[in-house]
Amino acid sequence: MCFHKSLNVKAEELEARYEAVLPPTANFQPVYHANAYNFPVWPIVTRQEPGKLQLIHWGLIPRWARTKEDATDIRTKTINARSETIYEKPSFKSAAQAGKRCLIPVTGFFEWYTQGSKKYPFYIYSSDQKISSIAGLWDEWPDPETGELVPTYTLLTTEANPLLAAIHNTKKRMPCVLTPDAEHAWLHDDLSEKDTLALLEKPYPASKMHSYSISKRITSRSEPSDVPEVLTRTDYPELSSNPQLFS
Repeated sequence: MCFHKSLNVKAEELEARYEAVLPPTANFQPVYHANAYNFPVWPIVTRQEPGKLQLIHWGLIPRWARTKEDATDIRTKTINARSETIYEKPSFKSAAQAGKRCLIPVTGFFEWYTQGSKKYPFYIYSSDQKISSIAGLWDEWPDPETGELVPTYTLLTTEANPLLAAIHNTKKRMPCVLTPDAEHAWLHDDLSEKDTLALLEKPYPASKMHSYSISKRITSRSEPSDVPEVLTRTDYPELSSNPQLFS
């Protein structure tokens, strides 16, 4: 699973990377740590409008949600989608069949290693792309009270590569980080269901990722976590004998 990510870049870097423009009123600022359960607004690039970086909320609300109460409840369960079942699960099936694919820009993401009763946070990022893309699905929910179409997105996950399997050792999942070729296909190609599932089943190579342990302030309730310091390396002596956690 993936509930925490970062996008530590300036607006102009983001626009140049995707050859897409942010809304004039965006006022985008670097994000050091975003928690999915806050349903943050995030810049994404959709297959339908690849020349725009659209700011929409994390946590997909399917079109069939009847009320705001339903929408609020459902989105806590649609932060992530298992890529293997997007054509089966009711919350994602419609978006998948309609080809509502999107790119989710990140500079890295966070996962926790479990050792006994303790958990240790790690920061993981691509070593060959400053800004990498995670595959996502998006949809628009018609608010029955206002008639407004509310866009939201979900982040897709797949089986972990060896590095992420070592770190995320209880779930052994990771986000569907895309290689440049896969990114182009996800955004531009007319993919069949078979093609889509085949593209998503290949985890990003562990050899092209770096990881390091960070401070537990990321989960602190007394200190802000969306600050540069959250990305500072913190070594734990008890993890020194576990080199597969670090790359």
